[in-house]
Amino acid sequence: MKAFLKNNFSFLFPYQLFLLFGIVFIAMNSKAEKHLEFNTFHSPFFDTFFYYFTYLGDGVTAVLIVILLLTVKYRFAIIVGASNIIAALITQFLKHEVFYNVVRPKKYFEGVHDLYFVPGVDNYLYNSFPSGHSTCAFSLYFALSLIIKNKPLKFIFFVMAFLVGYSRVYLSQHFFEDVYAGSVIGVSVTLVVYYFVNKTNKNWLEQSLISTFKSQ
Repeated sequence: MKAFLKNNFSFLFPYQLFLLFGIVFIAMNSKAEKHLEFNTFHSPFFDTFFYYFTYLGDGVTAVLIVILLLTVKYRFAIIVGASNIIAALITQFLKHEVFYNVVRPKKYFEGVHDLYFVPGVDNYLYNSFPSGHSTCAFSLYFALSLIIKNKPLKFIFFVMAFLVGYSRVYLSQHFFEDVYAGSVIGVSVTLVVYYFVNKTNKNWLEQSLISTFKSQ
C-alpha cells in the first residue's frame, strides 16, 4: 500500500486536497450561491477553452484511448475500459433512477436569476447529479495515471480531470456537487478495477493487438 501511494502521489495528493477543500466549500455555501459565484468568472478565451476542453471527458475520448491502448497492452486497455464502463453505469443509474428529479443550473435558476451561458452550448435541464463527464474524466485520467510511471505526467492527468470537471460548472451544465460526486465515483471504481485486473495473472493480458498479429 505504501508503495502504491508513493508511486501515485502526484495524482492522489492533489485529488485528496480537492476532496478536502471541496467538501468544506460544499458545507459553507449553498448550491445556488456557489454556482452564482462561479458564473461571474468568464471571458471569451475561457468560453472557447472550456467549450472544447469538456470533450476530453466524454465517452468518445475514452473509447479512442482504449483503442489506442489495445495496441500497447490488453491489461491497460481493460483497466481503462472497464473502469469507465462500470463508473458510467453507476452514474447513469444514479442520474436516471435515484436523483432523476435533480435539475441542472439552467432549469434551477429559470425565472430566478439570469445566468451567463457560453454561446453555442446546448444546456440541458434535467439529470444533473452526478456529472457524467466528471465521472468519465476522473476515471479515465486516474486509470491512465495508474498505468504509467512518469510522475509529472500523473499530475498532468489530475489537472486534466480537474479541468474537465470545472468545465462542467463553467458551462453551467452542472453544479459543483455534481462534479464532486462524479469524481468520487470515477476514482473509486477505477481503484477497484485496477486492483482486480492487476491480481489477474494471464499471459494474454501482457500482449497487444500488435503482438497478437505478429505471432500469427
